Amino acid sequence: MKRNNTIKMIILNALIIISAVSVYSPGLLALYPNDPSVFKAGMSILIGIFLFVIFIYGNFSLLSDKRQKIEISDLAQAKKILYMYSDSRNFGSIAKTILNQLERLERSMSRLQYEIDRKFAKNSISNDKYSAVINEANASLVDNLINTTHKMQFFYDDEYARLLECKNDNIPDEIQLKQLELYKANEDAIQEVIEKNEKLILQLDTLAIELSRPGEQDDDILEEIQQLTREVRYYK
Repeated sequence: MKRNNTIKMIILNALIIISAVSVYSPGLLALYPNDPSVFKAGMSILIGIFLFVIFIYGNFSLLSDKRQKIEISDLAQAKKILYMYSDSRNFGSIAKTILNQLERLERSMSRLQYEIDRKFAKNSISNDKYSAVINEANASLVDNLINTTHKMQFFYDDEYARLLECKNDNIPDEIQLKQLELYKANEDAIQEVIEKNEKLILQLDTLAIELSRPGEQDDDILEEIQQLTREVRYYK
């Protein structure tokens, strides 16, 4: 994350410099505080204050690189956190995998509901039965993915890098190795959830394909989805 922040700082400061040159250069807007025009003089002061505030706040925010844990209540917030972690040196691949699962879940649900409505009449017993099962699966997966995203907020690139180099500092190695174990345990828990989610998404896609075929439906896949839904719910 630090490398990405360095690039952002370069871009931010370059934009501030370009803006200042454009505003105060004699060949361009040529604004300055002692301009005879009260409006131009006022604008030069206001723009100067604005650029100064942006410089201080922007650089401080990027240098601090501190993330406050956010209470995630919906998918929009979850995606925001995951996108933030997607450029992480150590945990970016996990964040991208979870984002991918979210996107595929949305597509799977759309396809599956279409096939259910095409196969069974609206408000029929079969339609209601299949819809109830997949909606329960979707709700469990969404809750599961939100909870997994919350676990992602315990990862910090700088802290992780420091722990990997624990033998080169003065902090007792035993303590830092235990901290590394916590990182590994959290990562393993997330990977286990990802695997469970993947199995359920696969079965939702399988059911959509089965429903697209002519003939009577076998409820075996539906029962397997219910079983996997219970497992996913267990890992929330």
